[in-house]
Amino acid sequence: MSTPFTPLFSGGTGRSGTTAIVNLLNHHPQVHTSLPREIKYLTDRFGLLDLNFGRPIKFESSTEALVKRLSGNFGFIIGRSASTFFNQRMSNRWWQEVGKKGKPRGLCQGIELDIFTEQLKVFNKMKKTDLYQASLNLYYELSKAQIKKSNISFFADSTPSNMQNGNRIIKLLPNAYFINMIRDGRDVALSVSKERWGPDDPALALKWWQKRIVLANQGLTKIAPERKLDLRLEDLIVYNRDQSYNSVLNLLGLADNPELAAEFDKTFSKEKMSMGTWKSEVKSPAQFEKSYLKILKQLSDQGIEIKQYY
Repeated sequence: MSTPFTPLFSGGTGRSGTTAIVNLLNHHPQVHTSLPREIKYLTDRFGLLDLNFGRPIKFESSTEALVKRLSGNFGFIIGRSASTFFNQRMSNRWWQEVGKKGKPRGLCQGIELDIFTEQLKVFNKMKKTDLYQASLNLYYELSKAQIKKSNISFFADSTPSNMQNGNRIIKLLPNAYFINMIRDGRDVALSVSKERWGPDDPALALKWWQKRIVLANQGLTKIAPERKLDLRLEDLIVYNRDQSYNSVLNLLGLADNPELAAEFDKTFSKEKMSMGTWKSEVKSPAQFEKSYLKILKQLSDQGIEIKQYY
């Protein structure tokens, strides 16, 4: 099938600028950023990637989840297929859920219900003979339904797990591009501990960050160098602004744009970069720092270098 745009995925770990970078790019006339920013039906459990390629066991986030997975306790044991779960989630949580501000969030934000319903119907008919083509068609049709501008070259999504799924995404969408957002793990851990979806203990959140850094690195091994970019948030905002900004444009082959440049200067100002707040907010800063340095060493031993700026 002909593709009307190129898929663009940001990701890495939550609280690392994964949404900020696509919000910025949305100000370029050739980029449309998904609404919601995280489409979820591609990479979430029972999403299109799972339907087509299965779900790696290493993605399980806890021992409890792993036990359920191995025991078949996700529904298959009572006769429901992965496709059934996909349709249930499409019609419920991926279509609409309550956001943290109490407002509806999901595909309902960017797609008309009749279009969504029709394309899901088409998908379920097509998948009986060709699941792969049905999946491609659903992704492009639902994405096109969001785009109101002409001459769009990229459709962007910022689901953090995009990077760990990179090798699977490229099997479905071989022309995709990836921006892997990286931020100091201590700052990420503190920020994540304040969210409802992550570990509420900064020390545990450090381990959470480490695992996702590793998964993101592993998930991008099959992506061609010219289709991916490791982007350090601190460089983009504080230490290496111009080069980082231009590296994004160069990755995508986009010319600079006055609206984009103005938005960059406005929203990515050095004053807005939060670094080191953990020193006054975690219970034992010295132990927290020691744990982080140990993690950096472990990552380095795996060939993953995370520069420490402070």
